Amino acid sequence: MQGNRMNRLSLMLGMLLPVAAACSTGPAPVTAPDLGQSPNSAQAESRIITKAELADLDSAVVEQAAGDAELAIETLDDTTRREFYTLFGSDPLGLSKRPVNAGQVEIPLEMNAQVERWIEFFTTGKGRDRFAIYLQRAGRYEGMIRKKAHDAQLPEDLLYLAMIESGMNPNAYSRARAVGLWQFIASTGRAYGLEVSYWMDERRDPFRATDAAIAHLGDLYERFGSWYLAAAAYNAGAGRVSRGIQRTGSDDFWDLSDARVLRSETRNYVPKLLAAAIVARNAVEYGFGDVEPMPPLEFDVVHVPDATSFDVLADAAEVTEAEIRDLNPHFPRQVTPPDREVDLRVPVGRADIFATNYARVPASERVTWLEHVVTRGQTLGAIANRYGTSVAAIRATNNNVSPRRLQIGQRLVIPRSRAARVASASSVGPSETLVPPDGPLTVTVQPGDTLWALARQYGTSTQSLMAMNSLGSSVIRPGDRIMIRR
Repeated sequence: MQGNRMNRLSLMLGMLLPVAAACSTGPAPVTAPDLGQSPNSAQAESRIITKAELADLDSAVVEQAAGDAELAIETLDDTTRREFYTLFGSDPLGLSKRPVNAGQVEIPLEMNAQVERWIEFFTTGKGRDRFAIYLQRAGRYEGMIRKKAHDAQLPEDLLYLAMIESGMNPNAYSRARAVGLWQFIASTGRAYGLEVSYWMDERRDPFRATDAAIAHLGDLYERFGSWYLAAAAYNAGAGRVSRGIQRTGSDDFWDLSDARVLRSETRNYVPKLLAAAIVARNAVEYGFGDVEPMPPLEFDVVHVPDATSFDVLADAAEVTEAEIRDLNPHFPRQVTPPDREVDLRVPVGRADIFATNYARVPASERVTWLEHVVTRGQTLGAIANRYGTSVAAIRATNNNVSPRRLQIGQRLVIPRSRAARVASASSVGPSETLVPPDGPLTVTVQPGDTLWALARQYGTSTQSLMAMNSLGSSVIRPGDRIMIRR
């Protein structure tokens, strides 16, 4: 019996030799091909089948041979298996490279008509343009997500779930009020330890949200024992998937999909995930070889003891406010929370200068905004006029709030001049519009002056003064003349 099985194995593996030879850049191998270049032998088998088709071979025969060979190897006794390895090499199908918990750490990438439709969408027309953007953004977070997934012994390909959820955009916001890279709704985010409050929304923090997503997905996999069902539950909710299993009597995602016990969005969700993974992992083959991924996020971390506006933080770090916003999307009000210390990310190399400059800022000048509560009949234009600012500035500070959708009792953050006194909205009347004085102004640098201190004193920024005075750096010396306003 074992001898017959060995002969059959020899024949089946022999079928794969022409494929390896057709795809090899060197001479044809004389032993069974090593399919173990990937931890997932199913993916290696898929590559062999694809190459068989390119070589004009019968891919159905090759697929059957590869599958039968793997199954047969698993049934050999120890003696016969040793003999087989002597003949064909120690790991002809890459089995030894698969971890013991391979089912947990790998998402099988199946190919079917539904997956193919999504592959076509991602590689043609507007879908292609969109996917190119996803691949660019992925460069910022891919290494971080893969490491966190690996450390948790979960599939690194969960990266592509974030890709289809948000397009790798930490500021993504859906009609269902799901937010961030992993599109958490508030209740689920809080359940996994994320702060979702007026001052801080950690669903927008790609690092904290990734920790929560990995924990959530790990729980779903433990519940369903299938990454397809875990992904479906991530989209639709675990309860809906469980009810689908009960109704169909099957725990196979494709059965649930065919029975239409899941919503259309969820039925498309898993094929979309698989397509994104297949295209992203084979970007060159699918024509995305010219896409340049964004560099990974790098930053230093500093401590902010109390509420401080982003413009003040940017000045202290001597960087732009946009850089602070980009690294800290989880502070939606563009100010750190009051009455507590928080970590702030600043560009690499700016931590020391931040600490030095921030220590010089009086507590009364750390916040350059106030809060306004909307009352009956108010418009954004009237509110902007009241505080001497613009509608555009208010909208930018409040997540692009719509002027047509103001609600009584709604709270708005009002950006103020640095020269303005911090006050509550209720204490400022219409006649108290605070606008910095106009007119040209040039000052002479005194001993001890810094460009940063002058920017703070006159309600501007270091970058503005450098640009206005054509300075190559922020270094100034006593006696220099610095133009503050033209």
